Amino acid sequence: MSFTVLDHYKGFVSNSFIKKDISQIDLLKKISFAWDQFNKNNLFFSKKKKIGIYVYGFVGTGKTFLLSLFCQYSKSGKKIHFNHFMNSIHEAINSKENINKNKKLETFIKEFCKDIKILFIDELHIFNIVDALLIRKIFLLLEENNIFVMTSSNFKPDDLYKNGLQRSDFIPFIKHIKENYDVISVDSETDYRRLALNQSKTYFTPINRDTEEEFNLLFNRLVDINNITTKKIEVKSREINFTKCSANVAYCTFEFICNTNLAHEDYARIAKEFKLIFIEKVPKMTNDYSDQCRRFISLIDMLYDNKCSVVILAENPISSLCQITNLSKEFQRTASRLYEMTIIQTS
Repeated sequence: MSFTVLDHYKGFVSNSFIKKDISQIDLLKKISFAWDQFNKNNLFFSKKKKIGIYVYGFVGTGKTFLLSLFCQYSKSGKKIHFNHFMNSIHEAINSKENINKNKKLETFIKEFCKDIKILFIDELHIFNIVDALLIRKIFLLLEENNIFVMTSSNFKPDDLYKNGLQRSDFIPFIKHIKENYDVISVDSETDYRRLALNQSKTYFTPINRDTEEEFNLLFNRLVDINNITTKKIEVKSREINFTKCSANVAYCTFEFICNTNLAHEDYARIAKEFKLIFIEKVPKMTNDYSDQCRRFISLIDMLYDNKCSVVILAENPISSLCQITNLSKEFQRTASRLYEMTIIQTS
């Protein structure tokens, strides 16, 4: 009998790496079935065939773990975080080559998909109109290259880019997903990220003399205080100047890292430079902090994806840090990641 992805999953359970979860087993079965049907239907063209899967659900339910497991099991798959994927695409289509942008996009997708059959795009979320107008073209090109696309999201398709500018132009993408993909909702009572949470105190709140002292003592304990330096990070023509660093540890304020004009690519570079970042004076984010909150979400995404840790001094606990109504759902992912990331890993 051949070894299946379910056997891999059972191996994790038997070794006590995870707890057995019926909803997760059910999801793996659905993914396997969709992949089998995709391959069968490639032999006999059918307008009704499903060309990918779209998995959505609350944070911490194991979406990323299960889709990554299947991607690894397939031996012909590639996983990429949505932010990294879009950064690469924007860089490709905005290159100085004197070629039409659509042609640049076609070339990029063709090269990106070389030697793979499955692409897992993790944490799909649309925050801006540029990505909203581009995403359908990207998916159509992936499909033209006969790629089985697996996507995870915290949003059901109808909730993507909700209340965004020119959302009517985005609706065809939602319709395309619902008509051509297996849309699967996954739910679980267990948040698997929080199960792994180390109880080390690396999130300090509220901001007062005592927490400030603890925060700074922890920084001094983890670094060589006699070797505090500055560090300049260059991203294209921009410079990001950290004034308090030691080896792979950086110290900065929320004002510095989220109230300046930094973007995904800047945070991606920062995440490559440091293993641990101390961020002080993180405010309670109300409607006046909408732009700063979006940057904070992007920053945490990039740090998480690069396996960085954070130590935070904040006005409010994680659960009530964001009080912006139209960002509350996006921040659920950020909150769950913060619970996991406040584990120090400097080695």
